[in-house]
Amino acid sequence: MPGRLRRHDAHGHLHFLTFCCVRRLPFFVHPSVCDAFLEAMRRVRANLGVRWIGYVIMPEHVHVLVLPQTAGSAALTPISTVLHDLKGHAGRRCKEALREVWRRQRTLGHSRSDAWACGDSRRFWKPRGHDFNVTSEEKVWEKLDYMHRNPLRRGLVDRPEHWPWSSYRFYRTGDSSVLAMDWDGTSPLMRES
Repeated sequence: MPGRLRRHDAHGHLHFLTFCCVRRLPFFVHPSVCDAFLEAMRRVRANLGVRWIGYVIMPEHVHVLVLPQTAGSAALTPISTVLHDLKGHAGRRCKEALREVWRRQRTLGHSRSDAWACGDSRRFWKPRGHDFNVTSEEKVWEKLDYMHRNPLRRGLVDRPEHWPWSSYRFYRTGDSSVLAMDWDGTSPLMRES
């Protein structure tokens, strides 16, 4: 197994993060678990001042695009801190939501997920994830497009606006009812920092 992962923190760099549920279990098929993840994103934004640029929640993994700097500040939050807080808060909240689903239904809807619920290990996330520095606005749009089209590529919906767990509708229609993003899609994002 590789040694300690190196993360590159630099002013003005965004991070495209991907992390998966343990054993790639489809925990996010439950809306309450998706809501719990979004609540964790809100909490991390409030606690750390990071700016969420985009996201998609898939059945067994999540992609987020984040600028780890508070608007108008030169202070940079290390991406390792963002990851630790997001995965920690989300893991606790999502497990609570899964426990409630289990109490109501006595199943999580999938035999492997049920085995997880009945087993000794209750880890929510796989230990590692992917972190990609984004250094141009062109790459920002590429990553947003990738995220927003992910549910279509998987055959989960016919149109990106039909997937409720992404930032697509925020950028397409200005709908911030699920989770507002911290960029309007027009201002020069890479020079704000």
